[in-house]
Amino acid sequence: MITIAYLTNRNETRIEWFFDSLTRELGGDCERVQVVVVDHLAQKLEETKDEEARVEARLEDFRSRAQFKFKHVPPKPSVWQGPHRLTQTDYFAPSNARNTALCYAEGEYIVFVDDLSVLLPGWFKEVEAAEASGVVACGSYAKALEMSVMSGELRKVKGMQTSLSMLKPDKVVEHLLKYHPQGVDSRLTQVDGWEPVEAGGSWMFGCSCAMPVSSLLEIEGFDEDCDPMGGEDYCCGMMLERLGLKFEYRKKMMTIESEELHSQGVPFNRPIKDADTAADASVRMLKWVQSGARRKGANYWGRGGLRVLRDKVLSGYPFPVMGIPEHDWRDSQPLREM
Repeated sequence: MITIAYLTNRNETRIEWFFDSLTRELGGDCERVQVVVVDHLAQKLEETKDEEARVEARLEDFRSRAQFKFKHVPPKPSVWQGPHRLTQTDYFAPSNARNTALCYAEGEYIVFVDDLSVLLPGWFKEVEAAEASGVVACGSYAKALEMSVMSGELRKVKGMQTSLSMLKPDKVVEHLLKYHPQGVDSRLTQVDGWEPVEAGGSWMFGCSCAMPVSSLLEIEGFDEDCDPMGGEDYCCGMMLERLGLKFEYRKKMMTIESEELHSQGVPFNRPIKDADTAADASVRMLKWVQSGARRKGANYWGRGGLRVLRDKVLSGYPFPVMGIPEHDWRDSQPLREM
């Protein structure tokens, strides 16, 4: 089984684009996958009957669309966001969401997919090939304007009159480079041809990536010290590379994501703080990982780390509320002041 993790914090997720395109990709073999949707809005944000009704309606809507093994969950307790936060408002916490999905993953291989995305034809074949080879797969992506998606097929984007489903991938990229070049994956133009190519861990970023679950557990998942700022994807990739895993950039493992919908709603706080006089904290974290000084993510779960936590969750136990760290590692500011 392959676990596919879909992460969102938006009212408008366009999850039907993902569900419908995944159903097409599976070709009826829906037993092959487990889908875990980690959804910030799948939890009560305040104690009211209206909020309880909203959550229940959202859960039912998502359940009704799924044709495969499916779990819809909120992010695990975090000091950065949600009902157990220490901060005064919600902060960006992508590692926490990714590690939540990892704890629910029943498959031995996991794929992470951004919201607001549609899978292009051939996406799942690339995932299966990567799984069979035991490599980390870095998928390609592009962000587009004025997307029209019907039954999981990307029909139109800005400036195009022909259905994209009728075009070969290189023509799709050619069009997107013309009408919205800033949204196109920079790696697409650095690699010739459409066959998989070897890559490094720093290329693990973008809208979909896949890897063995056991290797991810070995490095404590995605580093939750990246949570208030990001960069967790390529930092994780470089840690996995140090374990000896091989990486492949797979152009045909392609997703197209809505550019306009990205800007809707209120974003989480995502401050970049100075950690020293030479560079901001995100650069300092990157240097630690690149040098090998940091080979695993932070362990805030006690003895056995994320592996033991996952075993407990899969056995039916709830996530514990750890309440740590209490200070921001970047400048020692108490989280309760933030």
